[in-house]
Amino acid sequence: MPLWLLGGLARAVTDAITGRRVGYIVNMILNYTNVCVVGCRFCAFYRRPGSPDAYRIPPRRAAAMVEEHWRRYRIRQVLFQGGVDPSIPLEYYEEAFRGIKAATRGEVAIHGLSAVELEWLARSSRMSLRELVSRLREAGLDSVPGAGAEILSERVRGLISPRKITGERWIQVMDTVMAMGVPVSATMVYGHVETLWERAEHLLRLLELQRRRGLVMAFIAWNFEPGNTELGREIPYPAGGTELLRSVAVARLVFRHEIPWIQAGWLTAGERLGQVSLDYGANDWGGTLYGERVLPAAGVPLPLLVRRSIERVIRGAGYEPYERDNWYRPIAGREAAEAEPRAGGAAA
Repeated sequence: MPLWLLGGLARAVTDAITGRRVGYIVNMILNYTNVCVVGCRFCAFYRRPGSPDAYRIPPRRAAAMVEEHWRRYRIRQVLFQGGVDPSIPLEYYEEAFRGIKAATRGEVAIHGLSAVELEWLARSSRMSLRELVSRLREAGLDSVPGAGAEILSERVRGLISPRKITGERWIQVMDTVMAMGVPVSATMVYGHVETLWERAEHLLRLLELQRRRGLVMAFIAWNFEPGNTELGREIPYPAGGTELLRSVAVARLVFRHEIPWIQAGWLTAGERLGQVSLDYGANDWGGTLYGERVLPAAGVPLPLLVRRSIERVIRGAGYEPYERDNWYRPIAGREAAEAEPRAGGAAA
């Protein structure tokens, strides 16, 4: 099917679901550590334990960083994730999460810890996944990001991340998380060693998971960025823009209304292609992502986006922007478009 026709069909489906409105969230990423024992071949961010440039942000400092962004930019969400470091105890996360909630008066949602991090943390804490999630929820966890899915094919995972949990285990972890009432997002990293069939299988497995639990809030497709990665020696160039547009359109036609929000994927593809992806079925821009460290490690420059610039980009593509919260609910009133600075801060 021609790409333009695929995009037109996908956009028609999105129009029937959410119309011409496109959401975005003001958020930050807190990469609390770069220490990781998994060693994915597509990752330029991680460092081995003991590496001279390894770091771990102390819980109090993490809370202070989130508070600073909350006061300056009035962020609504912190994406809290890092590497898999089995030496970090559960109490670290509990202290950090409680500190973030206290410092921001409960206004900042914690969207944190991938299925991979949760699985390793449960093992290192010698407790069940359900017990772990229960404790993290009590400390302040609101939702779980979809990182670590990549492509849910064991062939692919064996080539790009052989020490990571299996695709089947990723599904099981997310199933358990949602069974406990915690919403999640879902992702796909394409443009490396996967086949088109494996991409399709990935989407269908996510759809099956959503039909079983119903708490997958959104889908995000990222292209593999080869810079400074081991896998980049074999695949030196990222996938082109047509691959993002096709991935977005196909995802919309597969998920339809069952996963209502599909993000534009601008973070790796750039703002202009992000705008075009709206015509191919995307209906959420994602976030401002203050503090992102993972993609810069792969050599991807990131623009500084604030409310006004995001809204300008969305309107420039012919759509109506609105600010949302962590759960994809619109933020009511002029508060969204004209967030006032907190004491000592600057307007976003």
